Amino acid sequence: MLGTLSLMGGGFISALNPINILAIIAGTTIGIVIGCLPGLSAAMGVALLLPMTFSMGASTGLIILGAIYCGAIFGGSISAILIHTPGTPASAATAIEGYQMTLQGKAGKALGTACIASFFGGLLSCISLYFFAPILAQLAMKFGSPEYFWLSIFGLTIIAGVSSKSMVKGLISGALGLLLSTIGMDPMEGVQRFMFGQSSLYEGINVTCALIGLFSMSQALILAEKEIRARGTAKKFKDRMLLNKEEIKQIAPTVGRSWIIGNLIGILPGAGASIACFLGYNTSRQFSKHKEEFGHGSIEGVAGSEAANNAVPAAP
Repeated sequence: MLGTLSLMGGGFISALNPINILAIIAGTTIGIVIGCLPGLSAAMGVALLLPMTFSMGASTGLIILGAIYCGAIFGGSISAILIHTPGTPASAATAIEGYQMTLQGKAGKALGTACIASFFGGLLSCISLYFFAPILAQLAMKFGSPEYFWLSIFGLTIIAGVSSKSMVKGLISGALGLLLSTIGMDPMEGVQRFMFGQSSLYEGINVTCALIGLFSMSQALILAEKEIRARGTAKKFKDRMLLNKEEIKQIAPTVGRSWIIGNLIGILPGAGASIACFLGYNTSRQFSKHKEEFGHGSIEGVAGSEAANNAVPAAP
């Protein structure tokens, strides 16, 4: 324990270096901008800006890459809340409740909830990384094919949680998603599946592109149904982004549960923030005392999704 605390102290001292503080600010700002832009994922942002770290020190390079990734995970919620288009796959569940709050003129409240949940989800994840990394690594090593199979089955049960309005539509969407996931090269047999001779489908359909098409095209069709004169101007929101004590107390248990979910999903190879956000959202709905608010703009839904996806980056 003393050795861990000593290393933590050394890390904090290194992070407080003025150069590293500037790297944190610059990396977070760049990451938020990348996350806001639909089509650019957090991993893509890190890959694009990786060459700029070659001339930096080791600690500074790691700090700026981590800041870019974490900033992008949060930045995806901005476009998800305001325009119903997730900036990253990790913010797909945030769009469900966040955009409904925007339609009610509570966009500021939704953004504030996302910011607070993201901050505490990431902070708690870092603490668990410091103290429980060896234990979490051993747990990850015990995950095999049976465990991943049941995790997949558990993921499919989320359809019931997010499709309360129409179970039939939810099942149809789930079946369509499973069908689309079979496109590409079979990882076990090496056989081409539904590629129709297109080499661009070798790795299957990109999740980010699919999500952008799912949310953006639906909004485009909704706007196309309305007359130009009836659309009016863009809505402006003037509500406060700060949450009051009652709202913070309401989302606190949700943030705690989503932090644990994000940690567990983050240690699993192949899993990621996009899975954690839906698990966090579904769990927040199951434990909520205000289930009637879900689907109509629930701050617990936003907090559950954002705390879970921001708790993932530190876990690996």
